[in-house]
Amino acid sequence: MMATINVAKDFSLMPSGRSYTDGSYTGEHFYDYLVRVMKSIPEDEKIIVNFDGILSAGSSFLEQSFAGLIRKKNITKSNFSNKFIIEANDYPEIREKILRYVKEA
Repeated sequence: MMATINVAKDFSLMPSGRSYTDGSYTGEHFYDYLVRVMKSIPEDEKIIVNFDGILSAGSSFLEQSFAGLIRKKNITKSNFSNKFIIEANDYPEIREKILRYVKEA
């Protein structure tokens, strides 16, 4: 079984910004959302994060959301790819950026 987050439908068409003060759909907001989803499902269940349909996703949003999980010790770097499946067919660079930010966290 897998949980699926469709960013465009479940969060925002244009997620951007790092901090709460940057707006309503920022990296800190999405980080909180990811943590809630992680806590609500069995530990061995994967989470698909699908970015298809979004209009854009800022680098600061992506870094704060996903590298934040590592920095705040919600998940280890080595377990990230076992837990999360990042789908970004419209903008494949999103997946590459997320994986780089996680690696660099």
